Amino acid sequence: MDFTKIPFLSFLRAHWFGVSVLLIVILSFYLRFYNYENRWGLAIDQARDVIIAREALKSHLLPLIGPFASAGQFVYGPQWYWILMIMVGIFPFAVITPWIIQSLLYVGVVWLMILIGKEMEGKGFGLVLGLFTAISTAQILNSTNLVQPSLVGIFSFLSLYFFIKYIKSGSNTYAFLMAFVVATEVNIHFQAISLLVLVPLSFILDNARSIRKAWIMLTGTIIPFIPLIYFDLTNNFFESRNWIDYFLYGQYRIYVPNRWLTYIGVYWPNEWSKIIGGETLLGYVTVASLACGAAIAFFRKKLKKTFFAIIAVFFIIFFLLRFYRGERIDSYLVFLHPFVIVLTGWSCLQLYKLRKVVGISLFLVIVLTTFRLDLLEIKKGENITVVQVSNWADKLKSDFPKDTFAVFDYMHKDREKSFPLILFLDQSGKISDNGKKIGFYITTSETEFGYPAIIGKKGEFQIVNLDSSTSAQLSKEGWSFINPSQIYQATIEWYKNKN
Repeated sequence: MDFTKIPFLSFLRAHWFGVSVLLIVILSFYLRFYNYENRWGLAIDQARDVIIAREALKSHLLPLIGPFASAGQFVYGPQWYWILMIMVGIFPFAVITPWIIQSLLYVGVVWLMILIGKEMEGKGFGLVLGLFTAISTAQILNSTNLVQPSLVGIFSFLSLYFFIKYIKSGSNTYAFLMAFVVATEVNIHFQAISLLVLVPLSFILDNARSIRKAWIMLTGTIIPFIPLIYFDLTNNFFESRNWIDYFLYGQYRIYVPNRWLTYIGVYWPNEWSKIIGGETLLGYVTVASLACGAAIAFFRKKLKKTFFAIIAVFFIIFFLLRFYRGERIDSYLVFLHPFVIVLTGWSCLQLYKLRKVVGISLFLVIVLTTFRLDLLEIKKGENITVVQVSNWADKLKSDFPKDTFAVFDYMHKDREKSFPLILFLDQSGKISDNGKKIGFYITTSETEFGYPAIIGKKGEFQIVNLDSSTSAQLSKEGWSFINPSQIYQATIEWYKNKN
């Protein structure tokens, strides 16, 4: 019997690539959305930023800057909030909307990585990279965490795609898009500043480089920085002065152990394994395979231009990161995820060319160990904050159906719960600056004010009725007004009070 004449098998043979892409995308969707109600992350930063996006839309405002950076007294660009506003605006009637959209974008980058692999080495390599991206544990975890580094992770795939397209085609359009996307993700979070190396390196590798093309790339780089430049020029050079202070003094105020031996022999193999998602040993094996494969390909003069470019970018950033003096937390390496995944796939490819069995074995070990870890991660999700604050919000709406609320937090101590509560109340239209004054805090012997409790008991999170006091009296006692209007002003328009 000729099995090739069976219609279904015949279809698979003719459309194997499209079917494989579909299966990988479905797998990535499953891994990002399984048990989603217990996995979407809600804490103070996420709640604050979505509140600001909602307030900007409601009040028809456009943020000029982003939040303060954790490294020093300087701010990010406003693109993070602009994109959040778009996400919220698509369906503002559900708190979870921006989380779902971000997770869908993380499914989209799997497809984008397939296109990157196809551009570099053909369809088979594209599928390998797509599968590695789909099952990457770090990618899965970041897809449900609505913070700036996670969005940088999405833009980093776009920047790599345009980088590859520009190197292969020399197109002015791709040159502009690459520079624009890289500069945008730097504005979203400064962890991506090392990716600016893509711009000059791609220009150097372009055999048809010209002054006109240099201006196109420079324009693409500058445009996303215009809001920050305007802010700096109109606010006594606040941004540039604090950047200078950070480089000269600020980065030296905190000591972080940073030996070369630890950086190369411990830090990177561990981070590599976390990004790919398998066992720690895989990080050492993959890094060693990459080093050997790169050396062999270079000396045999079989290193393609695109792979040379990616390896060069990675090692430049590898060198720059060594001299970063701050703490290197996992989420601050999201911008390098696509490079690590490409280089992992390339290591498997190089081993396959040398010894097919070895290359296939490494590929299977990565897939199986990573997938096992993924299943453990997506099953253990627990969203305690969402359950708590949604219950509190429902009780407030039930007990005071006709009231809106003005929320206060004692000494700003409990924002990890009060900000999410405000988000849920705001989504239900129950927030107003002139509403019923309620306070959120944990009662102790030192903070017993005698206000009647609405929710909670002494010694735990408690919501109390503050309506008997004026705002001035509450301020003297240490209560901070934290309605969306105040959160927006304190985060986005703080500088206006100083002018």
